[in-house]
Amino acid sequence: MTKKYICIVDAFSTGAELASKFKMHGYNVIHVQSSENITTDLLDTFKPDGFDQQFIHNSNIQCLIEQLQKYEISYVIAGTETGVVLADELAAKFNLPGNNPNTSLLRRNKFEMHEALRRNGLAHAKQGYFSNAEEAISWAENQNIWPVVAKPLDSAGSDNVYFCYNIENLNKASNLILNNKNKLGLENKGILIQECLVGIQYFINAVTIDGQHAITEIWKDKRNRGICDVEELLPYEGVTQNEIISYVREVLTCLGVEQGPSHTELMFTKHGPVLIECAARMMGTILEEAVIAAIGDSHVTTTVERYVNPGKFKQRLEEGYILEKNLFCVTLVSSETGIVAETFLKEKLEKLSSFYQVFHSPNVGEKIFKTVDLFTNPGIIYLLHSDKEKIQKDYEEIRKLEKQGEFFRVESRI
Repeated sequence: MTKKYICIVDAFSTGAELASKFKMHGYNVIHVQSSENITTDLLDTFKPDGFDQQFIHNSNIQCLIEQLQKYEISYVIAGTETGVVLADELAAKFNLPGNNPNTSLLRRNKFEMHEALRRNGLAHAKQGYFSNAEEAISWAENQNIWPVVAKPLDSAGSDNVYFCYNIENLNKASNLILNNKNKLGLENKGILIQECLVGIQYFINAVTIDGQHAITEIWKDKRNRGICDVEELLPYEGVTQNEIISYVREVLTCLGVEQGPSHTELMFTKHGPVLIECAARMMGTILEEAVIAAIGDSHVTTTVERYVNPGKFKQRLEEGYILEKNLFCVTLVSSETGIVAETFLKEKLEKLSSFYQVFHSPNVGEKIFKTVDLFTNPGIIYLLHSDKEKIQKDYEEIRKLEKQGEFFRVESRI
């Protein structure tokens, strides 16, 4: 029997975990890099040993298709944000289950996704997209909805997201964003301005099969001026959760998510949930093992299950998940830039009763940056315990130690 193949486009970040799991189910795995110009931040997360074949797309789609036609491909999946558009196109070319390439823009372009919600009568943010600072400022003044949020059209990880309280703030943010490359290596040709939604932020991971959306995780997301603070994995059941689940399913359908994983961020305002942004791929920068310890599965395992065992996966459409242990994800914040001379992070954390694991933290001799977005944090900590009060106490201790500079000794030079 000829082995079937899974094709993963840009298996970076969380997508790097997919290949080994598909192999456990007997698949060979092909990797397609969507461009020759992938940023180092993403390339550094790639695990090449998990793939049987690798290709780099050089803008000649016909050549890539001819290369892939040699293999019996069952599915094409986007591993991370940069692979979304090409994954849609390849799935369509091979007549495989996927998202319609004619609506890919709705799932990559943050302006177009809100416009789609507006056209379909779903809650959305007021917004405008502009090619220069003058137009952005004029719009903000006419709307008179200060503060506003300024950000790139198609980046990720809170990259260059600015909260602007006046014209001076917005002018500075516009100049920082415009005509610079974002964290996905794309040129920012314009600036997206949106109203600043007020409320509690949540993010929701889901996996879709034939247009039906299974909600696999609901996280309450506390942020400080756009920078992650602490995220709490919530139970599936609850009054707020029910409203969020209903809205997210409507959003995913509106944006044309027909197959595979998605990651949605929203603000629960006084009027209910309102979309911040949605991505047709798995959540990035997450410790899968910690989520499995809390609910028995992860965004990765449920994504794989959707393709290798669709019958079992469909049970998730109504059953949801069970929160067996409380889980907090704490993002560290650095107030300085330099070189790590000494680290005491693991030593301090291991004294906490709910400490599970830390990752993405710098070692001695490595660089540490002042935290301005997801990409510049000096560590992500998972706290896991049956007693939520113990987790809260440990979280407060982490922030105290961080403020006192107990985790790193930094030499102020780069």
